[in-house]
Amino acid sequence: MAFSSEKGAVTAEFMLITPALVLAVISLLGLFPLALTAIRLELVAMNLARAHSYGHEITAPDGFQFQLVHQGRISCIKVTADQLGLESEYCVIPVG
Repeated sequence: MAFSSEKGAVTAEFMLITPALVLAVISLLGLFPLALTAIRLELVAMNLARAHSYGHEITAPDGFQFQLVHQGRISCIKVTADQLGLESEYCVIPVG
């Protein structure tokens, strides 16, 4: 008995591809907070370096730690995100 009808083929193909699409969307949404943390890390490092270059007292916001390293006239600030282990480093020449 030969079946010449393709009735339901589109539904079957849709049901096969749906889990892959759902997994891709969930993965992208899961990486979004990581990207936001990386951007915030860069901004924190830049702001701490700028404040240090003007001679202000610097403190890291909650969730971040920093380390100040002097290399001659240049001061480098390495900022680390506590939970993720991401780090960023900015170097400045203090003027204040």
